[in-house]
Amino acid sequence: MGENRLLVLSGPTAAGKTTAAIALARFFPLEVINADSMQVYRGMDIGTAKPSPAERAGIPHHLIDVADPDEEYSAGRFVAEANEAIRGIRERGRFPLVSGGTGMYIRALLRGLDPLPSDPRVRARLSRRWEEEGPLALHGDLGKVDPESAARIHPSDRVRVVRALEVAELTGEPASARKGSWSAGGSRFGVLFLVLAVDRAELYRRIDLRVDAMVRAGLVEEVRELFAQGYGRGLKSMGALGYRHVLSHLLDGVPLEQAVSRMKRDTRRYAKRQVTWLSGEPGAVRLEGKAPIEAATKEVGEFLF
Repeated sequence: MGENRLLVLSGPTAAGKTTAAIALARFFPLEVINADSMQVYRGMDIGTAKPSPAERAGIPHHLIDVADPDEEYSAGRFVAEANEAIRGIRERGRFPLVSGGTGMYIRALLRGLDPLPSDPRVRARLSRRWEEEGPLALHGDLGKVDPESAARIHPSDRVRVVRALEVAELTGEPASARKGSWSAGGSRFGVLFLVLAVDRAELYRRIDLRVDAMVRAGLVEEVRELFAQGYGRGLKSMGALGYRHVLSHLLDGVPLEQAVSRMKRDTRRYAKRQVTWLSGEPGAVRLEGKAPIEAATKEVGEFLF
């Protein structure tokens, strides 16, 4: 494996990835590459559970705060920027640790994604329809041609709704059917893939506690400020967990208690999907029990040295 070694640390939301990654980076010569699709956005700190400057102190982190909330950030851009970070880390004689819960980003980095077709003319036409007919009309169309994507994509997520319809129109099949079309070449790295596995009841308890902590830490104020800066519902970033729920409170008058309850429910559902995704990752080492950081330290030490 030589200099081609790569560490990956993943797991469902609230499993403790940030704490574990920082602990490993304080013990080994590692630099952390963020693989959370929402932590790339500037100004979206509380709702993404972004590691604080104090937590990151002394530990180089990459791909955090690299895009404004209205920028499109894709798996392709992640792979390009992660590869650049990996090169730099290796040149410094250190090891890259990719840490996060966005499974598509991790798989794209490790094995590549077969590119989905794109046509700017089709996308422009669908975007005009969005403006003229509204989000629900297009999301309804998506439900007819790709029910799986429609169930996963929020009706206000313009970027993803339009993209899914574009792929369906160009290929004649649902984007969800093609999303798992990974490159068959295998990983380009020698990889240690660690997965933090938490009992479901305990994971759900942590999620509820985390959401309550986010609200106490100022999530409502964070979303209000982002909206005041012009970042609205049509953005992929603002359709994320927490942000769309708070917007329903601020813009639609949904009582905060109800919005928070829905945020907890939807976060639990997202975590369940993450667990399913990670369970299909070949060669992953599941870290279970009450001392996952100690177990991770042992695995990493044996892998690197």
